[in-house]
This record gives sequence, structure tokens and C-alpha cells, in this order.
Amino acid sequence: MEYIIGLITFLFGIAAGYLAAYGKEKGKNRALKEDIANLEEQKQQVQIKYTKEIEELKKDNVLNIELRKHKYEEKKNQFAKFFTLLDAFHSKSNEIFIERFGPIYSKFIENYLVDDESNQNEAIADFNQGMMALLNELNQEHLKLTTETNSIRLISSSVLDELLDKLTANVGEATNTAQEMLKMMASPEFSADQRILSPLQTKAEEQGREVISIRDNIRKQMKVELDQI
Repeated sequence: MEYIIGLITFLFGIAAGYLAAYGKEKGKNRALKEDIANLEEQKQQVQIKYTKEIEELKKDNVLNIELRKHKYEEKKNQFAKFFTLLDAFHSKSNEIFIERFGPIYSKFIENYLVDDESNQNEAIADFNQGMMALLNELNQEHLKLTTETNSIRLISSSVLDELLDKLTANVGEATNTAQEMLKMMASPEFSADQRILSPLQTKAEEQGREVISIRDNIRKQMKVELDQI
């Protein structure tokens, strides 16, 4: 009997120890599962966080690219408009001297040589009117170029701004020389001796070469500034 009781006690002891060990191990497994679940949740949160940050970076990058593209196009268009007006100014200058002045002057000589004071006075009046119209056109083109040059300064670097200063000064001097030439060509002295125009012609040619040189440097600098956007 005592043997049976001892055996039962021993078995209960084993069972209790097993149950205790099982409960402890089960607790560990439950804690491990909870830790794994927490880690997985943290992992998901990190993934969500970085996914959101990556999307924001992508969005910012796209906006930055679009902004730079818009800025590039706007600046390129302004530079192109500037050169269009600069070329128009030179074309107008050439047109005035090569195409427009000749017929006005020829008509003046033809009418002035008529031995009639009334015709001569009319010839002088017509000639002066024609000359004023030419000078006005030249000044209008110069004003357009000056206005656009000032607009370019709003987006230009200090290097480009300095080149624009040089261009403005040289174009202004060239315009003044052109006006001097037109006035001299309208004078009686020029009719008597056309060689008196030679110094102004030489001066105008030098100014023209200087303007072209500055224009080329401006174009190079504008390309540099567009590439930096």
C-alpha cells in the first residue's frame, strides 16, 4: 500500500513538474510570439514611414524637375527674344542706310536741282521729313532693344549684367554715329564732297565690330547660364 501511495506521489510529482515546465515554456512561446508580433508591427510601421518618405522625395524631385524645366524654358525664351530684337535693330540700321536713305536722297537732289525756289523748298521739306522718319524708326528699334535688355537684367548673373552694360553703351554710341552720318549726308557739304563721311564710316565700322564681339560673348554666357539651371 505504501508502495502504491509512493508511486502515485512520484507520478503526481512528475506530472506537476511537467505541467510547470509546460506552462513556463508555453509562457515563453506566448512572449516570443508577442515579441515577434511587435517586431512585425514595428517593421510595418518602418516600411510605411520610409515608403511615405520615398514618395515625398519622388514628388519633390518631380516638382523640382518641372520647376527647373519651366525656369529653363522661360529664361531661354527671354534670351531668344533679346537676340531677336538685337538682330532686328541691326537689320533696321542696315535697311535705313542701304535701302531707305538712297531713294530719299536721290529724290531730294532731283527736285532741288530744279531752278525753282518753290520746288527747292519743297524738296528740302520732303527730305527733312524723310530723314526724321528714318531717325525715328532707328530710335524706336533702339528703345525696344533697351527695354528688353533691362528685362534680361532681372534674371542675369553679374557676369552677364556686365556684358549687357557694355552692349548698351556700344549700341548707344553706334546709334549716335548713325544719326551723325544721316545728318551729314543731308548737309550741303556732303553733296559737294562725299569723302567727308569717311571718318564717320570708319568709326561706325569699328563700333559694329565691337558690338558683334560683345554679342557673341553674351550668347556664350547665356548658354552657360542655361546649362546651370
